Amino acid sequence: MDSLDVSASQTTPGHRESTHRAGAGNTNTANDTGQHAPAPDPPDVPDATAVDCESPVIPCTLNPTPAPETDEPGTVRSIPTVTLSDLASFRPDTPQLVSEPDQVGIVGLPTNLVAATGTQTLHGTLLGFHVAVRFTPHHYTFTPGDGTHTTTRTPGESWQTTGDPQFTPTATSHAYEHRGRYTASVTVAYTPAVNFGDGTWRPVPGYITATSPTQTIHIYQAHTALVAHTCTEDPHGQGC
Repeated sequence: MDSLDVSASQTTPGHRESTHRAGAGNTNTANDTGQHAPAPDPPDVPDATAVDCESPVIPCTLNPTPAPETDEPGTVRSIPTVTLSDLASFRPDTPQLVSEPDQVGIVGLPTNLVAATGTQTLHGTLLGFHVAVRFTPHHYTFTPGDGTHTTTRTPGESWQTTGDPQFTPTATSHAYEHRGRYTASVTVAYTPAVNFGDGTWRPVPGYITATSPTQTIHIYQAHTALVAHTCTEDPHGQGC
């Protein structure tokens, strides 16, 4: 065999937005005398829910959150300070790891690893407020499975996207030193921000992480030799 060509596959990191809204309102009416009737008691606010898509296997489930308490008439509610622990019921989607070429590689040559994820926005109830919570990828930690790891600010790009040939080094590629089967994954650290409905996104200090399902990558040892015939012409030739 005088050449080795392994086809690549591509998954383009996507953008996802999950939405869940809840709300209630009331209208006062006038009586026959022209006087306004007393305002009725504030209606019960239905429970809102936060979308939780953490599991890569089980479909998204809805985790109930308590209904907000009704304020006294005339009072203005102050916007609370949010911490990471307050976001326990909000979770970004699990990222996916894409390896090129198609979960195989050659010893000493770059295996391209790409994190498939994107910015996500979830809606639900937080500290008694109906809010939107946004998760933006900040950095990526690639674990090839050979005892090493690499942290980058880029999710990587497929060779098809960049137009480069297979086995071209990239910012997120990894060269394995020995043949065998390796279990690889990627962990994405997201920066959260909360919008209380006033159009302002308030950053929450810290990161929320999510790890992809593991992926088995087969690494082979490749040998080259000059031959007089192809394997089609000589099925018993060297390397066939």
